[in-house]
Amino acid sequence: MLGRTALAASLVALSLSALVTHAQPALRVFPLRVQIARDADGSSAPITDDAWLSAQVASANEIFAPHGVGFVVDSRAPLPDAHARLETRADRHALGARLDPSRIDWFVVRSLRDVDDPSQMRRGVHWRPAGRPGAHFVIVSAIWGPTVLAHELGHYFGNPHSSTPGNIMSYERGDVPPFFDAPQSRRIARFASRFARERAPAPIDRDASDTLPPEAR
Repeated sequence: MLGRTALAASLVALSLSALVTHAQPALRVFPLRVQIARDADGSSAPITDDAWLSAQVASANEIFAPHGVGFVVDSRAPLPDAHARLETRADRHALGARLDPSRIDWFVVRSLRDVDDPSQMRRGVHWRPAGRPGAHFVIVSAIWGPTVLAHELGHYFGNPHSSTPGNIMSYERGDVPPFFDAPQSRRIARFASRFARERAPAPIDRDASDTLPPEAR
């Protein structure tokens, strides 16, 4: 049997091992540049408010944080009305002229039609514009709930759809909060490292818990 000293040392070692195993990796925080459509009534008011934006970013941060990635809105601008309703592939491609390669571009629109089945509307999409190699961005329709941005950012960080209920990349809800599995986590880490290395988008020195800083309001 172990003596008291050896047993105590063993318990300490096990405790430290558990801490290392469950510790979250240091966050790489990526800046979001959000462009928001205006209300349809012709006013200058954005189609979404700060609470909606903050809920989207907070949900993405909660889901991504265990995998070493966070997000913060550091730039916000109005989206011209010509881009408020996206009906075709050409409409989506046209947003490619409005990108900032140093940030993750996020477009919030009034409506987003499914270009493969025009009878359907989409909640969001990760899109690569024609004629701009390497460029990509996310689009979210303003009428949907708080996890849509997280799903599209999952695509941005290299993940395809999942058939596992509850996975954030699945269309089927589960009995647990949305999550990424281990292979998805490794893919996120690879993409985050590549983005950091190429500075496109470039990580920033900011706490991801600050989802909507004053300068972006």
